[in-house]
Amino acid sequence: MIKHYIQTELVKDKKQANLSDSDSLIDSGIIDSLGIMKLIGFLEDKVSIQITDDELTPENFSTVDAIVSLVQKKQGR
Repeated sequence: MIKHYIQTELVKDKKQANLSDSDSLIDSGIIDSLGIMKLIGFLEDKVSIQITDDELTPENFSTVDAIVSLVQKKQGR
């Protein structure tokens, strides 16, 4: 679900749409600060979690794997 959202809503260059879960989203330019804010809104709405200011770190949003890990942590998994 997270990867699909990134691929369909945040990827501007469709050549980058085939990203792997470990690809760097920030370094490759797939996601920027505005993209992170959109993603947070999506996660808070669809997964019913709250992302705190101290969780807004590049490490938590660097890859699909990192985002999934953050969501699982927030859900207590």
